[in-house]
Amino acid sequence: GGLTEGITVKDAAGAYGTIANDGQYIEPTFILKVLSADGEEVLKKEKNKTRVMNEQNAYIMKNILQEPIKSGTAAYANVPGWDLAAKTGTTNDDYDRWLCGFTNKYTMVVWYGYDQVEEVKFRGANPAGQIFAAVMKEIHKDLAKEKFKEPEGIVRANVCKDSRKSSYRSLFKRSKRW
Repeated sequence: GGLTEGITVKDAAGAYGTIANDGQYIEPTFILKVLSADGEEVLKKEKNKTRVMNEQNAYIMKNILQEPIKSGTAAYANVPGWDLAAKTGTTNDDYDRWLCGFTNKYTMVVWYGYDQVEEVKFRGANPAGQIFAAVMKEIHKDLAKEKFKEPEGIVRANVCKDSRKSSYRSLFKRSKRW
């Protein structure tokens, strides 16, 4: 996560965007289109998509990344009525603060730190998360609320926390498919 020996903000946006786009990587861009003074489109950035993971794996990652929003380190960044997935991050010695996340509409990555290695001091919630929350709430306020869509092929199973056995496995053992 550190910017010197870690990932860039653009790379993080591409990675989280891949999960948000159901496993398809689209290179993050800063300009989508350019309009003339008359409103005529003079340049449009084409979005090339590359499948890098299947929809089921992307959905499982979405599901896992909802936990920090539901009851974890990013609960303050929730956008009511929307499924939101996110992860906070901090580098050693508090030099960098991150919040990376997405809804079905937008992917956003916020890095908060200094150009030179220096401890980020703050009170309250992660400052990267505060920026993330303010922007995501604002850009979603007038949109129809959406949930993540579960693709076909997701298998669910109950797992006993004591024995660590699942009902899914036992069904296959009984059917002699294992």
